[in-house]
Amino acid sequence: MRGLQRNPSIYEGECTNGIFSIVKRQYASDEKRVQAAIARLRACPRVLEQGRANLTDTVREFAQIASEDIRDGDSLYTTTLNEVARDTSPQTRSELAQAQTVALTALHAYRAWLDAHMNGFHAGGFAVGRKRYDWFLRRVLLLPYDSTEVARIGRLELARDRALEMWENARDAELPSPSPPPTFPSKAAFLSYYEQSLAKLITFINAHRIVTIPSYIGPFHIVEVPKALAATYPGGFMNPPGMFSSDPQGFYFVPDFSASNQSFFVQQARQSVLPLLGHEGIPGHFMQFTYAFHNPDYVRHVQQDGVFAEGWAFYGEEMLMREGLYDDDSGARKQVIHLMRHRATRIGVDVGLATGEMTLPQAIAYFQKNAGIDYDTARGEATRFAMGPGQAIDYLVGKTQIETLLGLVRDREGANFSQRAFHDRLLSYGTVPFSTIRYEWLGDDTWLRPVLEPLAPQQF
Repeated sequence: MRGLQRNPSIYEGECTNGIFSIVKRQYASDEKRVQAAIARLRACPRVLEQGRANLTDTVREFAQIASEDIRDGDSLYTTTLNEVARDTSPQTRSELAQAQTVALTALHAYRAWLDAHMNGFHAGGFAVGRKRYDWFLRRVLLLPYDSTEVARIGRLELARDRALEMWENARDAELPSPSPPPTFPSKAAFLSYYEQSLAKLITFINAHRIVTIPSYIGPFHIVEVPKALAATYPGGFMNPPGMFSSDPQGFYFVPDFSASNQSFFVQQARQSVLPLLGHEGIPGHFMQFTYAFHNPDYVRHVQQDGVFAEGWAFYGEEMLMREGLYDDDSGARKQVIHLMRHRATRIGVDVGLATGEMTLPQAIAYFQKNAGIDYDTARGEATRFAMGPGQAIDYLVGKTQIETLLGLVRDREGANFSQRAFHDRLLSYGTVPFSTIRYEWLGDDTWLRPVLEPLAPQQF
């Protein structure tokens, strides 16, 4: 992909992510965190200058995104850090102010350089090609599918999801009008609603014997997105426990759900927060990472296969719906089905961009039409997938593999099959490729065999 030569976002992202990783979790005292931020702010000019030297084959679309990120990103460096530094020493705050000026001056100059050269950067030309993409699917993700088969999974699922959407709408047409989205008189009431929803989710999981919530799992806190981060992360974000941390806590930073926040994912969650909590919290990412980070096997502890992680969280969305969690919540059912359609569309976009069969404008239009999302969301997602091919397929491909494993295990165990036992054992393997799990669990190398075929060195 040659990102260092082609993608200006890498360099401004080093600055941004370096600061965000400090402010998003209180891993040390504010004094220590701000001192670490000062050092990173001072390093930004060197990073950006190296970027200018490295960017010899710059993609215009990537440069446009980098410019927009810088344009909209000052609040992270100013308001956010000032909030963290509020109770630090006067000397630290003075050093921070100086370092903020250094970093922002460099970032604004980097943006001005990108804007001045924008017309000279080439448009498109970022596809890795089918040969490289297939190599990635097989040798990195250890998938038994090539790009043609992955695309077919997406198309079949998209057709199914559109039918589900139609059936759901027909069902709802015969039911009383759903209750309006909840409103909250205060922030406390807003956060309490999330806490109550999480408790409802946990009660449902236990009552239906879906999966064992381990005794060692830490609290999953529902907290408001810090005021300083609201502009930077309008959709909220999740922090799992640290991979090697003794602190078991997880956090979901909930966004502002007022009408002024028009984020696609916020709009999806306004009617019901349960699908979101199921994906991000329990039984989704927070619980799954907690399982993995308690695995005594080092490789299983540290492996972070995206197909497993996103596949498990996405699988849980429909699974909870089918179990009956949303029987009295048509808004939640519609949300789950719409997000299924969204993830199926992602596959077509990812494969199309990576193989060169789609231009970025075509991918954006495909997203809008098939996922039913607005232009800004479609552009943001499509550009992100162009920058990093292969991640967008994780959700649906992983879910498909879990469903296949479930059928195989149920066929083998017959009357002894238990859904809870299946889910518990699946999570016990860690966040590893499903091809290895199928072999370990069932002694079946159907998925593993294709990725073990020797490949001679290839010149891409």
